[in-house]
Amino acid sequence: MVDALKNPPVRSSFCDDEDFLELIEMFVDGIEEKKTILRQASASEHVEELKVLAHQLKGASAGYGFEELSQIAAELEIACKAEDHSEIEQHKEIMLNHLDRIVV
Repeated sequence: MVDALKNPPVRSSFCDDEDFLELIEMFVDGIEEKKTILRQASASEHVEELKVLAHQLKGASAGYGFEELSQIAAELEIACKAEDHSEIEQHKEIMLNHLDRIVV
């Protein structure tokens, strides 16, 4: 129960919009693939690939109502542009934790 309070599920701000629900489900269905890409790019230190993924998530997640994820992605993108590997690692972990909590 404590974990649920510390790490509550993350839902789209559009989750109550039945017309938008199918699009949100498609976005959520793609999260596992994005997490895999994020881990692989980070492990191989492909900063440019991480930057591109962060940029894509920044725009897409806001469009699907995941504003906090958009902000996290923006911070990862900034760290990638600065090539600050400790910041990249920190923001990658924050993003992975956040992605794990996303539900429809």
